[in-house]
Amino acid sequence: MFTPATVPIYYSFFAWGFGTGAQQLARPLFAYALTGNEFLVALMISMNAIPRIVTGPLTGYLADRIGRKPLAILGPSLRGLSNLGQFFATDFPTFFALEFMGQVGVSMWGTTSNVLLADITTTSERGRVQALRQMSTRMGLVTGPALGGVLAVAFGFPSLFLLNAVTKLFIVVIVWLKVEETRLEPMEMEKARPAVHHQPTLAANPYATRSFVAVAVAVAFTSLANAAVLLTLLPVYAKEVVGVSESAVGLLISIAAALSFVVAYPNGMLADRLGRKASIVPSLLFLSLGSLVLSAGGAYGLLVLAVAVHGIGEGMAMGSNQAYAMDQAPESGRGRFLGVVQMVQALGAFVGPLTVGAIYQGVSPAVAFTMLATSLAIAAAVVGVSGRETAGRRARPRTPAE
Repeated sequence: MFTPATVPIYYSFFAWGFGTGAQQLARPLFAYALTGNEFLVALMISMNAIPRIVTGPLTGYLADRIGRKPLAILGPSLRGLSNLGQFFATDFPTFFALEFMGQVGVSMWGTTSNVLLADITTTSERGRVQALRQMSTRMGLVTGPALGGVLAVAFGFPSLFLLNAVTKLFIVVIVWLKVEETRLEPMEMEKARPAVHHQPTLAANPYATRSFVAVAVAVAFTSLANAAVLLTLLPVYAKEVVGVSESAVGLLISIAAALSFVVAYPNGMLADRLGRKASIVPSLLFLSLGSLVLSAGGAYGLLVLAVAVHGIGEGMAMGSNQAYAMDQAPESGRGRFLGVVQMVQALGAFVGPLTVGAIYQGVSPAVAFTMLATSLAIAAAVVGVSGRETAGRRARPRTPAE
């Protein structure tokens, strides 16, 4: 798992998480300071998913045609430039436009990094490799919001956008100097892989299967919950309803990230040994429970409990979802397949904040969080009964419908 090919990627994910964690604190609160409207904040987060919906499949196609490395450099560059512009932004339309542009870079990085890891891993180890990737990111997400809260108090929210821009520059340097192109030598790469676990035969059309439905539901609803809760409504809810400070909001986000970090590797071992769905289904139920706790009221203790449960669920879901998608990606056209998965993930991030934010603003926070909890429980049931298992002792050959 720790190889010359993977270690630079882990460093890059740490840097990405560090800058992004700080921005998770700044983005909704800075937008709320400019508008004073929770729904407009949710609308911005939802609209940010639109460029990712388009860019995901396009990035996957280009990764198959021209290579992984150019896109892994271009993505962080675009995100960093947009952050630099946000440092100087003084009105909501400008901030909105720059955030919209930056999401193109986010999508490029997310899609290409998944393809890179899929190129250099096997089914039998992807759960643990994804866990290490996730732990690298979470290390950044733990420290980023905590430092971001201090910087926000001392220098204001724009300083966090500048911090994020610096981290993206660091990623560009790491990828440029340390990451090898994997598309150019697929046969040599395949021969170098240990034949530990045979990847099950895939359908001629990998999108026309129940297994793809299971992947799509898992990534969409995990993304929906994360975007609607941690990225959008939690900071505003904690500040305006519960009455905590900006630094305390940053600490709450860090708690979620810390618990995601703790559960990541044990969950990766579980996903490799027992299968992906043994991890994905419980993760969706944890996310559902976290939203249900938020619906119970505005006490600070309940807020901490909800954040903790949500962090565990997200920590289980993210690595297993991506490993499940990688397992199903065909060797030829891997970039395109994972690009479509990225598109589905972005659709969840689009629908989640917009729908839950509208209910939050128009009805009540309790109703919004209750409806989110219900939808996540239904998603867990769908994943549990659809598709085949691709890893662990429960992996089985594909049938035509699967």
